[in-house]
Amino acid sequence: MRLDRQRLRRGSALILVLWCLILLGMAVFGVVDMVELSVDSTAHHETLMEACALASSGVAFGCNPQLLKDDPLLSQKTGPGRQFKVMIQSEGSRLNLNYILLSNHREILVNLFTQWGLSIADADHVADCLFDWVTPGDLPSLNGAKAADYAKADLPQRPTGQPFTSFDEVEQVIGMDLVEKARSNWQDSFTLWSSGPLNVSEAPADLIAAVFSLDPKRVFFFTEARNGQDGLAGTADDVKVPDLRTFQGDLGIDDILMTSLGNQVSLDDPIRRVESIGQADGAQVMISVVTRLNTSPMQYLLWYEQ
Repeated sequence: MRLDRQRLRRGSALILVLWCLILLGMAVFGVVDMVELSVDSTAHHETLMEACALASSGVAFGCNPQLLKDDPLLSQKTGPGRQFKVMIQSEGSRLNLNYILLSNHREILVNLFTQWGLSIADADHVADCLFDWVTPGDLPSLNGAKAADYAKADLPQRPTGQPFTSFDEVEQVIGMDLVEKARSNWQDSFTLWSSGPLNVSEAPADLIAAVFSLDPKRVFFFTEARNGQDGLAGTADDVKVPDLRTFQGDLGIDDILMTSLGNQVSLDDPIRRVESIGQADGAQVMISVVTRLNTSPMQYLLWYEQ
């Protein structure tokens, strides 16, 4: 009887030891997994830092006012799996939303929105609502909306009576959902940071057409000739537009229209948009900046990373 009890005790102790070994093994494997995750996380963080550094290097090249968008310095491989690529654009090649609204040329927005598929009534509505957001007072435009209209629609936002400071603010305007539905990338056609007038030396055909109420297909022939053989604006083979009088003649714009809208266009803009993508071992970082050229120190109007 005593022998059976001793055997039972020894068996229980053995089972206890085995359970302890199992638990210890699980703990060890857990620690190993945690260490591996920590190492992987650290390695990923380091490659992200390296990609960010490469993107920053690209920004430095892109902000050089002497470089055009087709310069080979803007696309470099610095090692295996490591590179940066830079895209340059004149910020003036986009429509400055504040400039258009505050100079009371809402018809430019109506022209563009109808190009994108909005009805004239909806385009008028959105343009008036945008105008009412940036101008003071409580009296709305014919098709616009002021604070009372936002309250009536049970919306928390209210017009500021000041120029837009971000596209997030623009999206709060009544009617912008119609624009978003018609053109999800509408922001690519607008800016809040250029000097104002549309830079017709680099602007696309649809934006030039919107300013002067022209057929975009007609303007396309102008931009095609202007962009040279590579088909890209802002490169070395561009055909320079010598002056706005030549631009007017090339597009057949009459004197009355040019006099009315001449302050909406220019042949240059000191503001540049630079987008630099850095890559390192699969990690990628893009830095976008809007900067004023030929200033010391460099003046950045916008900087964001993603």
